[in-house]
Amino acid sequence: MPADVHPYLVPKPGTVVWQPWMLLDAQEWFPIPAAVDGWDPGTDLRVGRRVQVDPTRFFQETGLELEDVALTVSWTSSTTDMTEASSPVPFESNGAAVADTLLVGKRLSGTLTLRSTVSLIRQPARRAVGVAAVPGSVLAEHVQRVVLENVSSMFPVHEIDFSHTRLSPTASWHLETTTELIAPFYGTFRVLINKRDRELCTAVARGTKDRRQQALLDQLQADVAALLLELALHLRDELAEREEWPPDSVGDVLSRTVAASPLALAAPPSPADLADFRTQISGAIRQFGRGRIFQ
Repeated sequence: MPADVHPYLVPKPGTVVWQPWMLLDAQEWFPIPAAVDGWDPGTDLRVGRRVQVDPTRFFQETGLELEDVALTVSWTSSTTDMTEASSPVPFESNGAAVADTLLVGKRLSGTLTLRSTVSLIRQPARRAVGVAAVPGSVLAEHVQRVVLENVSSMFPVHEIDFSHTRLSPTASWHLETTTELIAPFYGTFRVLINKRDRELCTAVARGTKDRRQQALLDQLQADVAALLLELALHLRDELAEREEWPPDSVGDVLSRTVAASPLALAAPPSPADLADFRTQISGAIRQFGRGRIFQ
């Protein structure tokens, strides 16, 4: 494709090895998952990765020495639309570079896009035809997306008095949704909490939870996740019409929800199958790690 053609020499596949992104959790490093479950808005994330370059092959294929390039890392949040970057990391003589950076939690939410590049940081001492010469030129790059998930990050939470709306005044919560699959998910899905349910309002608020408050929050999380999965199953045929939906669109989130589900059922179920269907939904949600977990 034309977009893949560079006006300068770039390394061949295998010359640059992108080792997995790692996440620091409880003083231990773990491979960063596709979704960081249980992440709370405002919580910083410390991430790191190692990149290994074959110095000989890199010079042969690009005409550049390792001291001419550096590892750069940047990240973008889908909901805050903020993009930040860490300082360039030079490569050692053996071709290794390690990025270790702290992502500020208050600037994160939704889907986090991590971009790593091997970029030119200075003009090479020897200029040659086809060799990158403009600082900032990207020789190689790797992009990884990570979903930061929990009730309050996936769904904005708002407290309102249901008695002033069309909603039942005795209901505790309501999930606003849309079936417009190209709409932005994080801008159209939100959880409304009935102010009249003061106990649930207190449980949803930030801060330390007692056992009852945590149980209320777990139940809300499970119920919202079950509704999301059921909606995705109802829209399964529409979701299958495209192989890939725009990132963070309703279609994208619902497609990932269906793909992660162990259910093989098509929705909606018949009245005779409704009880079994709801039981399977409940089991699938627990497999997702949502709601109260068996002790």
